[in-house]
Amino acid sequence: MSDFETTTASLRRWAAQMDLSDRAAVDLLIWHEYWLRRPSFVAAAVENRGVHLAIDWTRARAYYDAGPGASTSEMAILDLAVTLAEDRFRFRIMGAGHSKAIVRAVAQALGEDR
Repeated sequence: MSDFETTTASLRRWAAQMDLSDRAAVDLLIWHEYWLRRPSFVAAAVENRGVHLAIDWTRARAYYDAGPGASTSEMAILDLAVTLAEDRFRFRIMGAGHSKAIVRAVAQALGEDR
């Protein structure tokens, strides 16, 4: 197994114990791959917590805020992942109606509301 595969498997095990927002953030970073393959991000925000790896979202936000230098879309993915984990939009407390409206709004903003 490659280092990336080992890292992502360990992060998935950690995220499985966390809430949906953390899982979504980890899944986004794994899908995108860029940040989890970038040594400076891993050194800054990924930590060993005994039996698994975890992302320290406070340190991930500080890394993002420091302007690590990446494309606009790469930075947007990192910002979104950290924002999800921080629960900035209070997704954790949304009821079914609000959740559906948020999904529709985001899909519409991305042109995916067909």
